[in-house]
Amino acid sequence: MAKERSKTIQKRIENAVEIIEYAIKNQVSVKEASVRCGFSDTYVKNIKAMVYEKFENGELELSNYNMFHTPFQNYLNMKGFSQPTTSPETNKIAEPNKPKDLPKAGNRESFRQKGNDAEFEWVGGSNYPKDHVHTLKQLLGVSNVDTDTWIVKDHIINKWDVTMKLLEDGEWVAKTFQNWQVKARLERDVQYVKERIVGELFQKMTQDYIPPVLQIDSWRKAETNGEKNLLEISIFDLHIGKLAWGGETFENYDVKIARKRFLTSIEKLLQRAQGFNYNRILFPVGNDFFNSDTMENTTTKGTPQDEDLRWQKTFDVGTRLLVDAINLLKQSGVPVDVVVIPGNHDFERSYYLGSYLAAWFHQDPAVNINNGASPRKYYRYGNLLLGLTHGSEEKEASLPMLMATDVESKPIWSETKFHEWHIGHIHRKRTVTYDINKSRPLNEDLGVTIRYLSSLTGTEEWHHKKGFVGATKAADAFVWNYEFGLIAHLNTNLILN
Repeated sequence: MAKERSKTIQKRIENAVEIIEYAIKNQVSVKEASVRCGFSDTYVKNIKAMVYEKFENGELELSNYNMFHTPFQNYLNMKGFSQPTTSPETNKIAEPNKPKDLPKAGNRESFRQKGNDAEFEWVGGSNYPKDHVHTLKQLLGVSNVDTDTWIVKDHIINKWDVTMKLLEDGEWVAKTFQNWQVKARLERDVQYVKERIVGELFQKMTQDYIPPVLQIDSWRKAETNGEKNLLEISIFDLHIGKLAWGGETFENYDVKIARKRFLTSIEKLLQRAQGFNYNRILFPVGNDFFNSDTMENTTTKGTPQDEDLRWQKTFDVGTRLLVDAINLLKQSGVPVDVVVIPGNHDFERSYYLGSYLAAWFHQDPAVNINNGASPRKYYRYGNLLLGLTHGSEEKEASLPMLMATDVESKPIWSETKFHEWHIGHIHRKRTVTYDINKSRPLNEDLGVTIRYLSSLTGTEEWHHKKGFVGATKAADAFVWNYEFGLIAHLNTNLILN
């Protein structure tokens, strides 16, 4: 137990050090760095208190103390504070000196932050110069607020006079002074912060990215002569970032497991598709590719999720995974059409994902990215009209009529013979066929087929508790003939030990 506790403490210190190094690199406070790195704004403060207390009581090794103390001293230097000093021999920690060169703002100033909301207040009294803070602009300047990151929700300014008697040249003289209160409530511009962090991740990836190579024996590029076919590889609901513990759900799942399942399935499906000629690949992405959508690790609508990593690292791992996957598909030697479908877990993050992929492949003529704003997208290949949506919003019975009447699909409807929807969300296979006129099950050649696709995701605590277990974890691929529609459904099942 003591060993496990020691590992936990060391991990928390390592997290704090990472935050401090981020703060130094980006010249921001540890509060802001903590939030950007996916922690509470008091994370470093709490770790600091723990480290110093345990070291003083002899409960923390010197190596772990120095791991935190050295970068924290560097941060204090950057912020204009003198460094606290320690003596390993006595295990005593000297109190840091007072801040240097801070602006003399007034009798009282305070800054309070909770999550994405903050409040800054300044009150100036009679013993301060006439140029003390009395406007919102001056308040933001004194508090060093990053106006790119924070938006002013509202503010108040109060002024009142105070008359007092002062002794001057032996006489009491009445003098009147102005007092000011300036207070602002701030809100973090979450979208700006996300976009800036995504940009930083993109720049980092351009410096160290190495494309993967297909691990398939006797691999050959796709034959584009003969039949004119489309290969669709649809791996829905990966939920990368999800954390599941086998002791609770009988299955472990994290980002490493998700990555391995995803790439292995692509390679197996490509291998099984070698018996067909195809001249294009359709690769839908999104569809709850990410398990959460916010900086607080919740779904789009705010449901908390058990996450393996902080959201920045999950996004970094996820984008690299899809860039790897697309580069694997490109090795078939045919164009790859990527269609981004937002899910109910990652509606906003899917859009960032699509923008990221569009930027990464913007000069690659072999890759086309469709990151349109509509949650429903359509794809035509000869006589096929394929609808793609996550399936969490539209009613199932409405999908056939939507395909016939949506602005994007309506002109194509009468020009095509095969109409099919591919959706996810329920993490298991299911096929329904509708007659567009009677809205009831009918023969496939007369109606619209709605096909629910499999998922590779793990079973976390909530699904296990609810009894949503037992579905085969799998990935699907389809071969569509330009004239005759579906000619093959390929599948790879995941066998858990």
